[in-house]
Amino acid sequence: MTKSKKIVLWGQEDLLSSSVELFLTNQKGWHVISISDKEKFEVLISVVEEVQPDVVFIHQGNESGNLNLPMKLLQGFPGLKVITFSLQDNLMEVYGKQNIMVNSASDLISAVEAEPVLSTKQ
Repeated sequence: MTKSKKIVLWGQEDLLSSSVELFLTNQKGWHVISISDKEKFEVLISVVEEVQPDVVFIHQGNESGNLNLPMKLLQGFPGLKVITFSLQDNLMEVYGKQNIMVNSASDLISAVEAEPVLSTKQ
C-alpha cells in the first residue's frame, strides 16, 4: 500500500514537467501541487510553508538563477526531500537533510561511515 504524500512540483511548462506530474498524480493517495517556473522563488517558498510537502521536485532548468535552491529549501524546511530532474542527462538528484545529535565520538564516526544510496550513471 502506497503511503500518502504531499508533493510540490516546480517546473517548466513543457513535456518533461507534464509527464513527471502525470506519473506522480497517478500514485494513489499522492497530492501534487504544480507551480510554474514563471513564478518567483518566493512563491515556491510560500507554497512549501503553507502545504508542508514531503517532497519538492524541481525541474533543473529552474535553477539557472538559483544554483543552491535545494540547499536553501533544506535549511528552511528540515525533513523535506528535494529532487531535481533534467532532460539533459536523465539524472535525478535527491537531497535530504539529516540532523544527528553527537553524544560521543562514535556518533561522529557513524555519520562519516554511513553509506549513501548510489546508482551509476549509464
